[in-house]
Amino acid sequence: MTILREVERLYTDLGQDMCKDIAVYMEHEYVVKTPRSLIMGKPVRTDGGDPNAQWNVTAPDAWFVRTAVGEDHISHFINCMPYPLPFIGWMRELKNKPVKWFKLEQILRRAN
Repeated sequence: MTILREVERLYTDLGQDMCKDIAVYMEHEYVVKTPRSLIMGKPVRTDGGDPNAQWNVTAPDAWFVRTAVGEDHISHFINCMPYPLPFIGWMRELKNKPVKWFKLEQILRRAN
């Protein structure tokens, strides 16, 4: 199965619009796609409320990973980040989990 089919399946399971999300992130934020992974993220504030609602944030302190599917997706995103921020976070929407924030240095240690 291609990576876009995997992402499409995730969005279908969530009842969300994959094409809309990809278009918004490609225009305003960051999308990293390889043949085996796709990840979308944006700079946010950990104290700024729902990261999905944060756009054009002043003085961000974290990367929020909106969507991550495939092999080594976090490693690819970390290698492509335009600049480091103290935290990186994501949520497990299929499991109805809240955003969990991690120190970037902790993620970098795991990635090596």
